[in-house]
Amino acid sequence: MSRTFLESTNVEHIQYLNPPEAVPRLIETHARRKGTTSKSVRLPDGTTAFWLGNPDAERLLVYCPGGAYCYPMIPDHLKYLDSIIADLKHAGIDVGVLLLHYDLAPTARPPRQLEQAAAVLRYAIETLGKRPSDIVVMGDSSGGHLALSVLSHLAHPHPSLPALPLSENLAGALLVSPWMIDSRTDYESHQTNADRDSLPLKGLNACAKTFLGDTKPDNYNQPADAPQVWWRDLPVKKIFIGVGGDEVMLGSVVATARKIEAEHADVTLSVAHREFHCQSIIFSGLGIAPGELYEVTVTWLKSTLSR
Repeated sequence: MSRTFLESTNVEHIQYLNPPEAVPRLIETHARRKGTTSKSVRLPDGTTAFWLGNPDAERLLVYCPGGAYCYPMIPDHLKYLDSIIADLKHAGIDVGVLLLHYDLAPTARPPRQLEQAAAVLRYAIETLGKRPSDIVVMGDSSGGHLALSVLSHLAHPHPSLPALPLSENLAGALLVSPWMIDSRTDYESHQTNADRDSLPLKGLNACAKTFLGDTKPDNYNQPADAPQVWWRDLPVKKIFIGVGGDEVMLGSVVATARKIEAEHADVTLSVAHREFHCQSIIFSGLGIAPGELYEVTVTWLKSTLSR
C-alpha cells in the first residue's frame, strides 16, 4: 500500500497531510501517553532536537530519522526508539537519545541538514560534556544517509561548514537501510525487489531530485559515488550497516558498505533475509515483533555501548 501511495502522490501533498510543524505536538502526545514531559533543545541556528530516554545518561544516541529528506518523523520512529531504550536498559545500559528534527526539502537543501546534525553533535560534546567515545550517531533511510554524511564531515570538513574536531573517536555509527542516493540505475535489486519492497524506486528518485535541487552532487550528499579512499580515517570505532534483503536499495547499500569496509577496521554489514525497507521501524509502530535486523541492531548497540 505504501508503495502505491508514494507512486501516486508528491512531496507537497504528503507535507500537507503530515506537516513538519506538527512534530513538536507528536512528541508531546507521545510523552503524555508515557506519563512523562517532553524535553527539547533549540540551538542558535534554529535546529531543534528532542530528548528521549535519560538526558543525564553517560551514553548517548544522536538519532536522525528517515523520510527521504522530504517527510517528517512519524510515531513509528518514537516507538522504535522506545524499544531500543528499553532493551538497552534491560541489559544494564542507560542511554539518552537526542532526536534531530532537521529541515525538509524543498525548503532546505544540502548541506543544511548536515549542518544541523553536526550542530547537535557539537552541542552534545561541547555544551553537555558528552565524550565522543560514549556517542553513537544513528539513523534510518535518509537519516542513515545523514549519519554517514556526519562521518564524512568529521573526516573531511565540508567547505561550507565549520569543522568539528574530536578529541577521540565516536563509539559508533549505526545506519539502518541507509539511502545512498546512488547515480547508478543498474543494480539487480532494482528489478528483483521492485515488487517486494515497501518503497518504489521511482518515488525515491523523485525525492532525491527534490532534496538535491540545483545542489551539485558530492561525497557528502551522494556517498554511493564517493571513491573508496574517501572512507579512510573515519573518526569512529565501529560502524554498523543494516539493510533488508528485499529492499530495492540493497545493491547500492551493499556496494557502498564494501567500500567503507575496505578502509575501516570494524564494519558490520547485516542483510536481513526477506525484510523490506526499514521494516523494524514500521513493525515497531504496528506493535509487531520487529524482526531479524532489529535484533542484530540491538545486539550491536549493547556490544558498542557496554563497558
